[in-house]
Amino acid sequence: MSSAIVYARSGKIRGSELGLAKIAGKPMIEYVLDAMPDEIDDLIIMIEGEYSSEELDDVADKYFAQVLRYTGNGRDARKIVEFAVNNVHGERVVILPADAPLITRDFASFLLDCSKKFTAALPRTPARKTTYLMASYKTKPFRDVFAAYPEAGMDEVVRKVGGAIHLSSNSLKIFDEKLGMFFRVVTPQDLKRAEKILKVRAKKA
Repeated sequence: MSSAIVYARSGKIRGSELGLAKIAGKPMIEYVLDAMPDEIDDLIIMIEGEYSSEELDDVADKYFAQVLRYTGNGRDARKIVEFAVNNVHGERVVILPADAPLITRDFASFLLDCSKKFTAALPRTPARKTTYLMASYKTKPFRDVFAAYPEAGMDEVVRKVGGAIHLSSNSLKIFDEKLGMFFRVVTPQDLKRAEKILKVRAKKA
């Protein structure tokens, strides 16, 4: 069984919650949800802190997703991943951010497939920073290490679990030459840029 978490940070763009701001008339979280691999059995939208869930409920119903509220530190990747692996039912989970509408299904499927062989698949951005909240994990070994080492940071947890693969940004260009999966929408200008890119993609499809 495979699970997926779409993590929606709190914050607003043009009066809408991050993830719900519209791109070409559609909430941007839906572009991420549309990229989910077909094999996902258990889909959760994880919202942060004060995130208003009313409008999100309609999106969740459309995609047969469950909404869970995370009330911990939104900047602590370890706590977010721990919450994720402790609240899914699958043996493997892919975690994707709700504000990254340029993620493709090929990329999401690749991350999930990697977790069949490796304990985690952890992309590195062009700045060589590991992105723990755009990654996949085998749930049991991470649950075990999180429980055994409650004070360990995410880097240490990964080392203690062992068997993870780190994916360089250069290797990920096979999915998107411009590495659009790392583009996060946080401003109105970002919304316009994402819409332009998605329109170009649609014409090429």
